Amino acid sequence: MASRTLRFLCLPLLCMSTVSLAEDTEQSPIEETVVLGVRKANFTEITEDTQKLVDMPGSLGDPLGAITALPGVVTPAAGGPPAVRGSSPDDNRYYIDGMPAGYIFHQFNTSIFDENVIQDFQLFAAGFGAQYSQATGAIFDVRLRDPARQPLSTTVNLSLLRAGVFVESALSDSAAFYLSARVGLIQFFLPEDDEPDEDGIRIISAPEDSDYQFKTQWDLNDNHSLSLTLAGAQDFAEAEFTDLSDFVQKNPDYQGDAMINREFDSQGINWLFQGDTGLQAGITLSHYADLEEVEWGDNYYLDLELDSLQGRAWISALVGDHTLTLGSEYSENDYHYSTRMILFVCTEFDVDCDEDRRELIEDARDIAIAESSVYLIDNWQITESVNLELGLQYAGNDYTDEYFTNPRAALTWDILPILSLISSAGRYNRTPNVEYLLPTVGNPELGSPLADHYTFGFTGDINDRWNWSLEAYYKDLSELPLALDEDQPDTDQLYSNDVTGEVRGLELFINRNLTDRWYGWMSLSYSVSERTNTRSGETREYTFDTPIVFNLVGHYALTPKWDLGFRFTAKSGEATTEIIGVQENPNFPGRYLPVYGEAYADRLPTYTRLDIRAERELTLFGKDASFFIDVLNVLNADNISERQLDYEQVNATGELYIEDSAEMGTFGSVGVKVTF
Repeated sequence: MASRTLRFLCLPLLCMSTVSLAEDTEQSPIEETVVLGVRKANFTEITEDTQKLVDMPGSLGDPLGAITALPGVVTPAAGGPPAVRGSSPDDNRYYIDGMPAGYIFHQFNTSIFDENVIQDFQLFAAGFGAQYSQATGAIFDVRLRDPARQPLSTTVNLSLLRAGVFVESALSDSAAFYLSARVGLIQFFLPEDDEPDEDGIRIISAPEDSDYQFKTQWDLNDNHSLSLTLAGAQDFAEAEFTDLSDFVQKNPDYQGDAMINREFDSQGINWLFQGDTGLQAGITLSHYADLEEVEWGDNYYLDLELDSLQGRAWISALVGDHTLTLGSEYSENDYHYSTRMILFVCTEFDVDCDEDRRELIEDARDIAIAESSVYLIDNWQITESVNLELGLQYAGNDYTDEYFTNPRAALTWDILPILSLISSAGRYNRTPNVEYLLPTVGNPELGSPLADHYTFGFTGDINDRWNWSLEAYYKDLSELPLALDEDQPDTDQLYSNDVTGEVRGLELFINRNLTDRWYGWMSLSYSVSERTNTRSGETREYTFDTPIVFNLVGHYALTPKWDLGFRFTAKSGEATTEIIGVQENPNFPGRYLPVYGEAYADRLPTYTRLDIRAERELTLFGKDASFFIDVLNVLNADNISERQLDYEQVNATGELYIEDSAEMGTFGSVGVKVTF
């Protein structure tokens, strides 16, 4: 429900290496996608690999903003969280310092993290281990670095898009802290409009965002440490949708002011024990509060609040050639929602949510969902060259009252010193989206989406400078939600579990490590993602299906002070549905709706983009500083993000006219960072 409402308010405007490695805290190897290699730094410093993402052109200094340069990751053309290896963005799960989180990207796809606070970022694109639950797509695991025990320092970062301050200091010989606070500046470059733009939208309050992170750590002794992490973010925007806008043309009662406010705050305590004999253990206790407020049109609104208490615990021990890990995760999620809105019944399988307009509803409810999982992992070093991980997870929730036993496995075999075989398999489940479960607007009896993952590939070293990986993957998806149209006998249920999916792909990655003042990487991905309505037997390409994605990234130290870099991306156009005609709107006489051809059988034009970045180290006021320039879409490519009716022409003639919406053209930003 919330995700469908959000689209009404859209304002215009790794080294990929799949290996079995031990998770830093739990020492249990899992099949993972590692960003440009393995972790190389201590926990108070950013890893070399994550630093490469921070410096990547197009990321604007945001390591998570660079994820689209990783194989298998696609950002929807219209914006929003990423889709990974053919799965839905809703299938992903996010962790911050071991704490589950639901919101790590701002509205315009930049992450909520300051570059100074991230120690490491791992993307587990498929086949991830049993310690992760409630995800059928991918895992984004963000580790915030530990505070350094150093004299008080302050870093100020200012660019055209964002301003931030970062403060770090020791508190004692065994404790330290840091605080990051940032605010977006785009609202100063998109002032309030007196008149609507060509899309019929008048900006009242340009998008505003802010975020913060605080972490303090205390080493109790050589074996025990305790940390406290606070994190939060907010996004706000307000606009008027006039009669010329696409949304209002389809639904005239949407005309008027619209507002969206999204924010969260989280707090977590983490205890870690590292014994002298290989015994390790950890406990994480956290609280997460999320608020989403949306208002639009004829006094329509949606308020959705989440208050969640979460706990994770694990213990790991060495037993001969085996590393055994036992762990659990539990969360109590209390949702409160109130709404007055027109009910639209739709999912990602549907071409246009506006096609199934139902009645006006007003409702307010509280629901509680408890999610839990327990797991056991055996990491067996069979020989010096063969490692096998076997995991078993039992996970589910008490709202749908479904619990699943999920076996998982990962194998690494070093066939030669320069060649390794890698493979994984696993079964996964997650709780359905709350908007599909809520009474009145959803089906409380809806079942949990399921997935089976399989991966197989090779990694190798050409020499000390070059390495590569080639991996194939397959995902079998089931129990996905289907929106029930009014012709179905059980249409009053609104949704059923009658969609399946199939995803298959192949990814090639070639990486050059930093030598002779330069490094870079190339990735090429091929994938096919489909969804099938098991009631009708109809199979469609997935809405975010993007078969071919190519990325080329290079970075060169021109002088000891100047660094230059580029990123080039080319990819197939996103799947779309051709508009082949117009018809009168049955709900609003005198208005028109599009007539669609075969669902998702067409594609947007090929997407290309070149970004460049230059950075220079310097001294300001006697302090260390750097100056950077980012230019996005240097070639000013006209990348189409959407095709819709040109209602001004349609209303005047009653005939079919199509208009394209494109991404922003060439865009530049400059900034400076100073440390006091």
